Amino acid sequence: MRSPQARAFGAVHRKRLLAAAFAGSLLPMAVATATDFSSHPPVFFVGAIGACAASLAVILVPRRARVPFYLGAYGGLPCLAMLQAHSGGAASGYSVLLMMPMLWFGLQATDRELVAAAVVLAACSYLPMLVIGPPAYPVDWGHATLLVLIGSAVAGSLRTLSRETQWLTDRLRREAVIDDLTGLLNRRGWEDTARRELARAGRSGTPVALVTIDLDRLKELNDSLGHEEGDRVLRETGDRLRRALRATDVVARLGGDEFAALLTESRLDEVLSALRRLEDVTPPQGVFSAGVATWSGGTEQLSDLLRRADVALYAAKTKGGARTEIAPQALDPHGGDFAGTHR
Repeated sequence: MRSPQARAFGAVHRKRLLAAAFAGSLLPMAVATATDFSSHPPVFFVGAIGACAASLAVILVPRRARVPFYLGAYGGLPCLAMLQAHSGGAASGYSVLLMMPMLWFGLQATDRELVAAAVVLAACSYLPMLVIGPPAYPVDWGHATLLVLIGSAVAGSLRTLSRETQWLTDRLRREAVIDDLTGLLNRRGWEDTARRELARAGRSGTPVALVTIDLDRLKELNDSLGHEEGDRVLRETGDRLRRALRATDVVARLGGDEFAALLTESRLDEVLSALRRLEDVTPPQGVFSAGVATWSGGTEQLSDLLRRADVALYAAKTKGGARTEIAPQALDPHGGDFAGTHR
């Protein structure tokens, strides 16, 4: 089920597409129809109505409804070719309207759909001359070839630009939530994903735990061996976290030498077992302290859970590091012992 934000974005996107269809398709069709209205043959009006219906179909009909969607996507081309009847065929002033659906294919279609559109465009340019011929469609190979070449070139160029734009958009989205150094989620990406996982756990009633990890010797490494060595240790720590935890766990570098992991469907003993696996593969330069907090249920927000884990982590650091502290279910505002100490 889509989120309210996704539904709102989809509604706005649909409105923009309808506005574009009106400005780029329906309005030109209205102008073409109103020009010399009484001189148009009946086939012109059939084509005009079909072209307008086709442009609306590709916006209003979802892609999963393949038959009506593709009828709308490709049906607009033969409908627009009908406007050329008894008005010059491929040399008609209305032939430029064939570029409207090709613009859509260039911006919205896949490579395979674009090739199919070029084939349909060629059929709409050549077949009327061959099958029907003059006087409705005078034979004019030059203009027909220009229509095919220009339409295909315009669609292909737009496809290239839209692909590059999509690639850049995906890269920006990824960089917005991914830590460049480790490839893990950054704080923003982790918080968004962790909140969704907590909401899912709240609905299903499954246990969740949060672990915060801090490297004990990173500052020493940076000071003695340089930041390149420190960066290497951070990258290797991220790799070890990925291997020690499951793919369903939400792992992130929150900043500096602090990492966090939200372990879904995990009891405390399973979390401690995962930390022991991590300890077993951690070299001396990557030694860490950890704070563990188990989620108390739907009333506890992610920020509260993270705060409890951070307090446990701080306790582990103040006791000399290289250890794991487990936070109690509720923090005592006056201080107090933790639920347990490991390592």
